[in-house]
Amino acid sequence: MAETSLVWHRGLLNSGGPHRVLKGSLYPISIGEDECAVFGKLIEQFRPENTFIIGNAFGFSSCYIADAMRQYGGQSVITLDSEVEGRGQDCAAVARRLANVMELSLLKNKKGSSPNDTAWAAEGKNFDLVFIDGDHSDPQVTRDFEGILPFADSQAIFVWHDFWLSGINPCLKLAASHGFRWLWLPTSCEMVLGVRDARVFAELQTMFPNSVENQHPHSPLLAPTLIAKEFVRQAWDTAITRYLPAFQPIRRSRSDR
Repeated sequence: MAETSLVWHRGLLNSGGPHRVLKGSLYPISIGEDECAVFGKLIEQFRPENTFIIGNAFGFSSCYIADAMRQYGGQSVITLDSEVEGRGQDCAAVARRLANVMELSLLKNKKGSSPNDTAWAAEGKNFDLVFIDGDHSDPQVTRDFEGILPFADSQAIFVWHDFWLSGINPCLKLAASHGFRWLWLPTSCEMVLGVRDARVFAELQTMFPNSVENQHPHSPLLAPTLIAKEFVRQAWDTAITRYLPAFQPIRRSRSDR
């Protein structure tokens, strides 16, 4: 549907990845292939009927989740994205084309902001799986969580992406006050799984034996350092890709002499 570039080939914080961006873009960055595998295990084990995703970018994770759910009898996947990050409209167009080509009739990509448009997007459904991967700043992650919580019962599994970013931990503290227990997973960008039901939580611990309950947060300096490093790397790669070809004829002409 669109050319992409690989990011963090061997993982960011832990081994895993790679991740993707639309070629020539700095952001948004997809989840890693190792993190897709986590969703695959969750869907195979728990067979969710309805999934809600906050943050869709160019549809990499939502199409993977919808395709896996289709194999196991899932009914619907709804995404909500404001389409403002990076080349937001281009990303949304790619996501919709990808869903159409894969014939994912259970997937609906909706444009809107969380939590203002959450109730409208949810269509009154009760969700078994919730993926929060939108704006990772505080308090937006918490607002995302509070907005979708009324549409999920005690057995619903919540997934947060990018534990290393600042907005996740305040949300996890609030989730704990609502009865959630949560597990940190050592994926490339660190995922968190949370649920209120004790039986489901025990199953998650068995499924992911390398997980850690109530993992300590990272240093507040980690996120800005990694973001700055990645920004410089991607900017350099983008510049090389865009401008280096213009110098090739000059190099050839000089060698011809």
